[in-house]
Amino acid sequence: MISSSFPCHRAVLASCSPYFSGMFTSGYAEAKQERISIQDVSEVAMATILDYAYTGCLQMEPDQVQAVISAARLLQVDFVCCKAAEYMKDHLDVFNCVDVLMYADMLGDCGLVKASERYIASRFNQAALQPAFLQLPLPLLQSLLKRDDLITLSEDDVVQAALRWINFNQEERLQQLPALRRSFRRSFVSSKQLAEIESKLVYSESTNQRLGYERTEMQIFLQNEFLHTTHQPAPCYDPSTGRLYELHIPGNLDGLYSMIFTPDEELYLAGGIDATDVMQKKFYQYSHLLNTWEPRCDMISPRVWYVLLFQASTRSTERYDPSLDEWTPIPPIPHSTPARLCAVTLGDNIYVISEKGCYSFSTTENTWNKTADMLELPLSPQAVTYQGCIYCIDCDKEWRDFSGTVEKYDPANGVWKQTGNGQGFVFTGATLMKLGGSLYLFTVPKSDTIYVHQYDPEIDCWVLVEDKGRLVPPLQWLGTGYRVDCLMARMIPKCLGDWKLEHGLRVHSVPLRMFPYVSEDDLSDQESD
Repeated sequence: MISSSFPCHRAVLASCSPYFSGMFTSGYAEAKQERISIQDVSEVAMATILDYAYTGCLQMEPDQVQAVISAARLLQVDFVCCKAAEYMKDHLDVFNCVDVLMYADMLGDCGLVKASERYIASRFNQAALQPAFLQLPLPLLQSLLKRDDLITLSEDDVVQAALRWINFNQEERLQQLPALRRSFRRSFVSSKQLAEIESKLVYSESTNQRLGYERTEMQIFLQNEFLHTTHQPAPCYDPSTGRLYELHIPGNLDGLYSMIFTPDEELYLAGGIDATDVMQKKFYQYSHLLNTWEPRCDMISPRVWYVLLFQASTRSTERYDPSLDEWTPIPPIPHSTPARLCAVTLGDNIYVISEKGCYSFSTTENTWNKTADMLELPLSPQAVTYQGCIYCIDCDKEWRDFSGTVEKYDPANGVWKQTGNGQGFVFTGATLMKLGGSLYLFTVPKSDTIYVHQYDPEIDCWVLVEDKGRLVPPLQWLGTGYRVDCLMARMIPKCLGDWKLEHGLRVHSVPLRMFPYVSEDDLSDQESD
């Protein structure tokens, strides 16, 4: 084995390390030797500790941290141990959190164990798919599965994670089934899952609902301003209770960002401005439990602020794989896209709608296809999927005719048609929104009143309804004709802060446009609708 030598001073080492202090002030032979040998310390770890001893600065790379901590513990450099542990807390992600938990448990670092477990709880479904999860010792697995704050959509996910752990080494781990019996909440396990495992598992008698089940549909209002750079939280409105909450936005976005809520109920945000243009490459994923935005892989190309996947005025397109935290190019869209477009998912296809026409991208075939165009090409389209069809409206009418209709696209016949037998609406701003299994249209005429219309698919009619269900939040600036974007997402109220009335949102003269999430209509949605 090749060893490395580091020139240094006894006094410097002794001043920061009781290990070296005892070595140099005792009768040990090392006290008089010009060279001393340190076993079980890597070259990188030794260099890092010596840099700290001489400069007071501690710099590490993610793949070096465990070696640095182990060396610092051996050499009794407590400050380095603490700082390295803090570094690991600050750099937890889906791919390393389980490894960090096991390492922290081995070290007996309670603070790092707690931080790791909390992070795993916040990303449970993803963390449970990592190879390291299958290596967890039983006590750590039990500790995780018993947590009330697991962010998961179903108790079945918890059961499946435990069964994967058992099946990894079934011969030895089947005997651990009794030890896992108090980890599962029987009242929340599906009947199908119960039938599969009822004969093998005994469940916890706990009736506490896990935090991840407490999601509720909320409206997130986003105000994007070209001139506004002060960091502001976004108001989240719960129509079921009429309460307002606040969602913090990363402070380095300078007020410009876009946000989507995915079919698997993850919230992502893209933003960040370069020095020369209003472009964004930064990408974040929201952690409900930690109430923070976690950085993810930057996009390949800068994107204009109002489009997540597409580069305006070009054909560049890319997709994100959360399992790899990676952006990859996909075939370019056949036609250069204008500044204002919208995209929705339906089945295995992504539909892109703009005044240049409509295109669909097959995620299974990785190809683009031209579809039928809307009857009236929209300047500023906004769409949602509902009961297996796409509903779209041109939501910005300030610069032309003030009337508009909602058009419906049925992929079964590939045809667009007007809904409500051509029923028209007069507005300067409008948005479609799917909430609680119903489809709504909000319209804002020249006055500051917001009208709510509910769609009745049985008779193909939009019915004006009184907002008894608190669909419209109590925000005075919402109906003023100013630019506000609206995203529908399932959030956890307990994890959000209460909205503070002193949060004044600056407004400017850009028409109201509210966008719901890039929605999906899978089979379960169609059945429930």
